[in-house]
Amino acid sequence: MSTSLESSISVVIETSEGDDNDVYKAFTHINAIVFHSNAGIGTTNKAIGEISGIAINRQKIPENCYWESFDEHSATMEWVASNLIENRHGRTTLKSLRDAGDDPEFDFFLMENFRMDENQHSDVATFALRKFLRSKEIKGNSQYNDVWFVSSMAYVLSAGQSPNDNDTESTGKRKRDESNTGSSTTDTKHQYHESIPFLRNGFFQDTALVRKDPDNARILVAGVNHFEKDLKSEAEVMPTTRALSRQLSNTKLDGKDAEILSRVETLVNRNYEISMTRSSMNLSSVMIGAATYTRPQDCTDEYQLQILKQDLTIMVNSGGSIAKSTALHAACDKNSIKIVNLLLEMDAASTNTKDALGRTPLLVAAINATGRLSINGIDDTAVVDALLASGASKPDVDSVGMTAYGYFRKSSEISLSMTHYHHQHKITDLEHKLYPPGGPRVMDFAKGLGGSSGFVDYRPEDDEADREMGRCGYDSSGDY
Repeated sequence: MSTSLESSISVVIETSEGDDNDVYKAFTHINAIVFHSNAGIGTTNKAIGEISGIAINRQKIPENCYWESFDEHSATMEWVASNLIENRHGRTTLKSLRDAGDDPEFDFFLMENFRMDENQHSDVATFALRKFLRSKEIKGNSQYNDVWFVSSMAYVLSAGQSPNDNDTESTGKRKRDESNTGSSTTDTKHQYHESIPFLRNGFFQDTALVRKDPDNARILVAGVNHFEKDLKSEAEVMPTTRALSRQLSNTKLDGKDAEILSRVETLVNRNYEISMTRSSMNLSSVMIGAATYTRPQDCTDEYQLQILKQDLTIMVNSGGSIAKSTALHAACDKNSIKIVNLLLEMDAASTNTKDALGRTPLLVAAINATGRLSINGIDDTAVVDALLASGASKPDVDSVGMTAYGYFRKSSEISLSMTHYHHQHKITDLEHKLYPPGGPRVMDFAKGLGGSSGFVDYRPEDDEADREMGRCGYDSSGDY
C-alpha cells in the first residue's frame, strides 16, 4: 500500500452534542468530511466522502438506563447497541469485544454513515477510515498512545449489498493492471464491497451475534485492540468478504416459499390477537367473579383451514415448499395447534426443518410453552405432543447449542417455585417429554451462556468488582 496515497488523504471532523432526546447528554455526533489531494486534474484538495456516527459516553448513563437511551435515539441504535451492550452497567455482551479491550469507562461508537465517491479505489476508503479511527475525536489525546476515547465500535452493512461476479472480475483486472504498470489504478472507477475498508481496519463479524439472530450478520464490530493493529491487505480479507456476501444474500426467503410463510403468518398472527383479546376479557370477568378461568384457545375455524389448505396447495404446486418456508415454526410460535396439524398433514418433512437460527419447530414450541407457564403450571401441550407424534427430534440443537429441553428447563426452573404444588407435575411431565436421548447438551446446562456461547455471563461478583474499581475513573469529555 502506497505511503503517498495515505498521506494524500485527510479528514476534517466536527462534533456536536446530542439532540433533545439525549436526556443524559451522553451522545456526541461526530461528522467527518474526507478529502483527497490528488482527486482530479487541477484539483488540490477535493471532498470525496463522509463518515459520521454517534459516540456514547457510557459513564454519563445511569445504571439500568442504557437500553432506554438507545431506544430514544433511533431504531438502528436500539438494535445494534442493545445487542452489544448490557443494560446494567453498559458493559459489552460480546466476549470478543471484552477480550479486545472494551471497557465501559470509555465510549462506544456507532458508525451510521460511511460514504465514498463511487470512482474511489478501496485503498482510498481504507485509508480514509484509518485516518478517522486515529483522529483525536476517536483515539483521544495523542500523548497517551495506549489510551483511546472509544474502546469499541460497530457498523451496519447495507441490506442486500454484495459483490457480484463483475466485482470479482474488476478486482482481478485491477490487480493485473497494477502488476503491468507497477502502480495502483486509483483514478478509474472501482466498485468494491462495502465491508472491505472495515475488514482491513480490523472489524469483523461476530459469530455469536449471528447465531443469536441471522439479521445480525450485517453488523461488523471491533474493539480497541483490533483497530489499532496494522492494516490488512485486500487479498487477506476477500475470502471473508465473499463469505459475507453469500451470507447476506441467503438471509431472506424469496419466491413461493416467502409467500407460504407470509400466508401462514398472517392467519396465525390475526387469530392469536383474537385469542389473546378473548383471554383478557375472560380474566377481567374472573377478577369480578363473573366467570371461571378458561385458557386461551386456537380460534382458527374450519373455513379458514380449508381456504388456507387450498392456497398452500397452489403455492406448493408452483414450486413452493412448506418445509423450506418455515411456516410450521410460525404456527408453533403462536401455539396454533389447528394450523400445526394442517402443515404436518401437508408436509411431514417440515417436522425437523431448521430455521435461520438453527431451531426446529419443536424447539420453537418449547420456547413458546415457557411463556405460558403460570401458577397452574401448563395445561396446553398439544403442539409439542403433535410434533413428537410426527417424529420431531428431541436431541436437535440450535445455533447456540441448546435443545428444546434446555430452553424449557431454563425457564421452568423459575416457574416451578411459583407454581402451586398441585400443578408442578405438569411442568415436570413436559420436561420428561422433551428430555433428549443421551441427556442434555453442555449448553443446556450452561443455559446458553458461558465461554463457548461467545457472550459474557456477568455475575453478581462482576458487578461488585465494577463498584470497587469505580465507574468514573475516566471521562471521555476531558483529558486523561
